Amino acid sequence: MTDSKIFHLGFLRFVFASVVCINVLGINAINASQTNPSENLAKTAEKIADMFYALNGEPNNPHKKINHTKGFCASGEFIPNQKVAKDFAIPFLHSSKIQVKARFSLGGGEQSDKSKSRAMALKMQSENSDFWEIAMTNSRVNFAKNADEFMQFLGINLEQKQGKITPQEAAKKRESVSSFVNFAREIGHLGVSPSFADSAYHSVHTFFFTKSNDELVPARFSFVPKNGVKNLNPKELENLNDDFLESSFKKQLKSGAIKFALVLEVAKQEDSLEDTTSVWAHIDSNGEKTIREHITLGELRLDSFSGYECNEEVFMPSILPSGVQPPKDEIFDVRSMVYAITFGRRQ
Repeated sequence: MTDSKIFHLGFLRFVFASVVCINVLGINAINASQTNPSENLAKTAEKIADMFYALNGEPNNPHKKINHTKGFCASGEFIPNQKVAKDFAIPFLHSSKIQVKARFSLGGGEQSDKSKSRAMALKMQSENSDFWEIAMTNSRVNFAKNADEFMQFLGINLEQKQGKITPQEAAKKRESVSSFVNFAREIGHLGVSPSFADSAYHSVHTFFFTKSNDELVPARFSFVPKNGVKNLNPKELENLNDDFLESSFKKQLKSGAIKFALVLEVAKQEDSLEDTTSVWAHIDSNGEKTIREHITLGELRLDSFSGYECNEEVFMPSILPSGVQPPKDEIFDVRSMVYAITFGRRQ
């Protein structure tokens, strides 16, 4: 077992066992004062993990990854923007260069590169051994705002897979929940990118970044491709097979590092900090464009294809650097627990 796996197994056991309100090393533990006690949330996470296995698992391959199953690895560095780093009490950003391991993948158990979902996960380690792990997709919203909706969404998919309901009945059930409708609308607007390098990836959750004056700045963030988002047209897509993303990524690397800007989108007073199913408004009630503050924290540069070893690892979004506080929404806590459970089962 690698040092990385040993570290994550120990960390994940800690996350799953935590039942009190603490914040250690930037790890988000469950607030015992929440409406759902952490014990109940832990049970829900177990059920969600079971659903993922029922949807994407293989009885003859119990160690199989059951979400974001198809993917590959890359490596490079993150260069903080020193012009803005001085404004933040985040030592991670004060490093000159940060090592990065990246994993690109499709959503769920999807195997066709013609699908719309793209995901990027990162493990970043600074010179002072501060860690930041991130898990994102190309969707700006999640399909659920709480654990109950998470289970309901997977439950509908499972009923359809088991033949208990028709695709039409499943669609009707999804249409009855606003979160699912918002997610479907977001996916509907996405194109199919020709490379993982051509998609933007979004945090969905709101994190809290500490300024030098100790003020907390609530913000969502995105990794935006420096060459812009690109999508295939129908004819281009028709001429491709189900496996083109890896080869296109390798081809782009031959021309130099693949670059993304890490951009914060700062919350406005009227923005929801806990609803992961809605996009923050860019048009006000009068139809005028809303002026939003954006802060570029640095640049991600990926210069190497690294094979598939990272497919066996877990990327935990609750591993945060000092000065970055975790989201306050329930989905973030559920994700951390589900990641802990499924990673443990894969060992």
